[in-house]
Amino acid sequence: MTGTGGRDARRAGAPLPPGVAGPLSVVAFVCELGLLVLAGVTGWRLGQRLDVPGQDALAAVLAVLLVAVVVIVWARWNAPRSPSRLRWPWRYLTQLAPFVGVALLASLVGLGWWGAVLAVLAAVAFGFSRGGQDAATTSPPPR
Repeated sequence: MTGTGGRDARRAGAPLPPGVAGPLSVVAFVCELGLLVLAGVTGWRLGQRLDVPGQDALAAVLAVLLVAVVVIVWARWNAPRSPSRLRWPWRYLTQLAPFVGVALLASLVGLGWWGAVLAVLAAVAFGFSRGGQDAATTSPPPR
């Protein structure tokens, strides 16, 4: 193959073209999915800790609410097609903020290690897999 993103180009050490996922991009995506799961479980457990009538309903509402907050933050500032997508390094900070926030809440319900491991994995994966995308996809103006 002689294309820019073909098998031979990758073997030769050529950078992947924009939009082609590398191994760390896959890890970053799995971290995003893990964040949604951890947010839901954390919200459920937070609701279960409160001794109120309708505890299960409250737990379900908190689980959905926490997942919704994560999705809204992500869609607003981090999604590739968002009109208000932040540029690097601000986007990196808004990518990590939900991980840190959910990790802190998860530590309240006994899931601190899950939150910490997920946050560290996400920090590494997002930092290395997506850090230079803004610079790589925008070329300097011609002279």
